[in-house]
Amino acid sequence: MSLNNDKEILISMVKEMTQSSTGLQSTKHWSADTLWYDIPPYASRGLQPAIKMFDSVFSNFKSCEISILETDTFISNDMGIVCTIQKIDIVFTNGVSKSLIVRETDCFKKADNNEWKLIHQHASAPSGGNWDGKIVTA
Repeated sequence: MSLNNDKEILISMVKEMTQSSTGLQSTKHWSADTLWYDIPPYASRGLQPAIKMFDSVFSNFKSCEISILETDTFISNDMGIVCTIQKIDIVFTNGVSKSLIVRETDCFKKADNNEWKLIHQHASAPSGGNWDGKIVTA
């Protein structure tokens, strides 16, 4: 497979993960021992804690729309990194609405069978300032 094809595969996997509404869907492309840092201030390793956390969070949403505003991708032979800026519009089950901008980095490793698996995910909401969500490169 070409690097361009791998890039398209990884970007489509990240897009698919943003459209998930259950923990099992969200972790479909994860390695069993994925290390992840989510917006709440903690880290975890593995699928079961992620599925439990995602299901708990999603149960509080009436709706959740995620738009990918920016994408940057880095790929070598068996490693791939997809960095995104995402706008998240949430309506909670109690009717309260909230919008936020999130930065997410998804790190993938290609297995021996040429299948990409997420091995690390880090999501964060920028603190302070009036960041416009643009990625600036030198």
